Amino acid sequence: MVHTDIEKKFPSFFANFAMPTGAGNEVYTVYRACVTNKIELESFIPSHAERSALRESNPSEPGSYSLSVYENPKDVRRFAKMNKLYGEPLMIAKGTTELCCGMAQKTRNRTNDKKDGSHIDWWLYEKALPHEHFELIEDFNVYYENYERGAL
Repeated sequence: MVHTDIEKKFPSFFANFAMPTGAGNEVYTVYRACVTNKIELESFIPSHAERSALRESNPSEPGSYSLSVYENPKDVRRFAKMNKLYGEPLMIAKGTTELCCGMAQKTRNRTNDKKDGSHIDWWLYEKALPHEHFELIEDFNVYYENYERGAL
């Protein structure tokens, strides 16, 4: 059952920054590395709430409060391989940035930095359940090989 009837209200800490111009009603097909190796809320925690991000976050930077997802499986693979929280085999989920959960924006559209690649910031509403819109890719390494060969 997909939870679509939540109140579209952002958490109180969103007062720390201005919502970026251009964030909004786009739905993107995206990938997310699952730190718990499961499709569950704990694998879909926004950056400000992750322990590793607390030391690095900038309180006025909108990206510090978003859930990080990627349009390109190559970018999520690179992120997961560089982060010591993710082991092998990589547990990657594919889904969509549903409007019922919050507002999304391609990071490079906000930062004008090509280094941001296919990263997307997804600012979640209170009580949002983004994981309900994702499915785990059974064998990401095989999936990725097929993607690279253009077989997907």
